[in-house]
Amino acid sequence: MRCAICFIPPADNPLSIAAARWLRRDPYTGTKIAWPIDGLAEPDHAFLTAAPRRVGFHGSFKASFRLDSARTIDQLATALDKFCRRVSPLQVPVQIGWVQNSFAFIPRDQADGLSELAADLVTVFDHFRAPLTDLDMARGDIGRLNTRQFANLMAWGHPHVLDEFRFHMALTGPIDELERDYVSFVLHRHFGELAALPLEVGQVAVFVEPEPSAPFLIHSTHQFTAHHQRKTA
Repeated sequence: MRCAICFIPPADNPLSIAAARWLRRDPYTGTKIAWPIDGLAEPDHAFLTAAPRRVGFHGSFKASFRLDSARTIDQLATALDKFCRRVSPLQVPVQIGWVQNSFAFIPRDQADGLSELAADLVTVFDHFRAPLTDLDMARGDIGRLNTRQFANLMAWGHPHVLDEFRFHMALTGPIDELERDYVSFVLHRHFGELAALPLEVGQVAVFVEPEPSAPFLIHSTHQFTAHHQRKTA
């Protein structure tokens, strides 16, 4: 089984609802959503959102990994719940931005709080990750990695962690730069004022892939309950 630890807004959050309509899929239930997108023909929209649709709207902290055979998903969820009791919610100013030829929700400014949280989740829960296989190495596309990214892959199972981590919540797959301005216009029209509101990072979820290449589903959500003081990332 593959799983991941990611941020996702609550199911009833307006951003979750708008994102589920955009990606045509609710990651909480796995339900497919038929929702017309003003300005995009159905085939164009389906192609544009095919890559992020499989997981659903989320921000990865500990990206997809194979669960160690000596561990269970319920053990992971229990440990994560205990961890989250010591974490305070974060307020993160975000925007729709251009990231590696794709669009995503990204922080407006440097988000040290998010990076620290991601580093903790990557390291604290690494004992739940099975060792890398040759297939995992092939998926890592190691020929494109720099020295630091390769070291991260070998140590933590993913190249873009710790100092290489960049928080984002994908909205599209890679697209031609010639289409960038128009897709940006469509995205901002779809999300409206939600694109300018601060993101409340107050929980994480355990995502699971029931079988290879299947859409990911949410196994459990875990709220940050250390309400000492609401922080800004």
